[in-house]
Order: sequence, then structure tokens, then C-alpha cells
Amino acid sequence: MMLKNILIGIVVPLSILLPIGVFIFKYKYADRAMKTIFYYLIAAGLTNLTAILLIEMGMRNLPLLHVYTVVETLFFLSYFKSIFNSQKISRYLHLLMVVFPIICIINFLFLQDIFSFNTYTRPLEALIITAICLFYLYRSGFVEDLMKKPVSWVNIGIMAYFPAASIIFLMSNYFVFKSYNKELNTLVWNIHSLLVLIMYLSFTKAFTLIPKTKKVNGAAK
Repeated sequence: MMLKNILIGIVVPLSILLPIGVFIFKYKYADRAMKTIFYYLIAAGLTNLTAILLIEMGMRNLPLLHVYTVVETLFFLSYFKSIFNSQKISRYLHLLMVVFPIICIINFLFLQDIFSFNTYTRPLEALIITAICLFYLYRSGFVEDLMKKPVSWVNIGIMAYFPAASIIFLMSNYFVFKSYNKELNTLVWNIHSLLVLIMYLSFTKAFTLIPKTKKVNGAAK
């Protein structure tokens, strides 16, 4: 329990300051894609802080998760729009930016109470982001100095977190409400926290690779 509290309550929330701190020194050189990830990290950090404050005040913070699911998805869809060099793909991503929030609204109005974990839209978000990232990797193929490009490390972070997270989110009701194995529940959410940490570290690496002259990302065509 102590490990869970330290990892989830301290280490992972504070680790978001690492990529944010690195990016501040790179801001003027960053392109739209990297700035989108930076703003996402700011939003994620503020959301985590708000969630902690709500808990300290004895209030439930699950409604915040419903809102955050929409915000997080919009940030990543915006990121993908900026790295795909295709108007057709951009139109599809724009459509998703409209449709997904509507799905989330329908979910908490008619399917899942806003005070419950959104086990439908949260895994759907993870699956959508994973699928788009895989499609980008397929379309872009291998390029020279792949691991020296910021966008490559952002995509590594995405692929390290969202595929596994989609499974965790799908099984969250079982882990939280139906499983009587507290050790299993603790293990699963510790794994989730480690995945978040890996994603943040990957974003940090991406930001360190931003060149001191503005360049266009190696976009998929």
C-alpha cells in the first residue's frame, strides 16, 4: 500500500514536471506538434492537481475523469493532425474531434453515471489513439535518423502507454469493484502508473531533441 501511495500519489504526478521543465527552454524552437504535447502535459498536470484537491476536500473526482477523457483525446488528435501531411486524413481526424466528445456526452448522460469510472469511453479513447499512432508509423515507414526525431519519441511514449492502458481501462470495473484480490488491484494500477511515467520520460526525450532551429516534423504523407 505504501508503494502504491508513493508511486501514484507522488512520483508519477511530479514526474510530469520533467518534460514541462525541459520544454520551457525549447519553446521558441518547437513546432506545432511538440507544442500540442506540451499543452497536453499542462492540462494533465492541472487535472491531476485538481483531482488531488477534490480528494483532500472529501469530494468525488470521477466527473473530472469524464471531462479529462475528452480533453486528452482532443489534444492527441490535434497532435496527429499536425504530423500527418494529408488533407484527407486531417478531415477524418477533425471528424473524430467532433464525434468523440458527443459519444462521451451520450455515455455519461444515458449509459454510465458521471460519478462512475467511464469504462466505455476511456478504453475507446486508448484504442483510437493507439490505432492512429500505428497507422502513422505504417504510413511514415523507416526514415534516416529515426530515433533522433522528437516525433519518434512522442510516438514511443504513446505506444508504451495507450495499448496496455486500453486493457486496464476495459478491465477496470473488475479490478476495482468485482475482484476481491487487493494485491492484484494494487499491482494493476501500479503498472498503469509506471506506463504513465514511461510516457512522460519519452516526451522528455522528445523535447530534448528539438533542434534550435524550427523544422517541420518528418510527417507521413
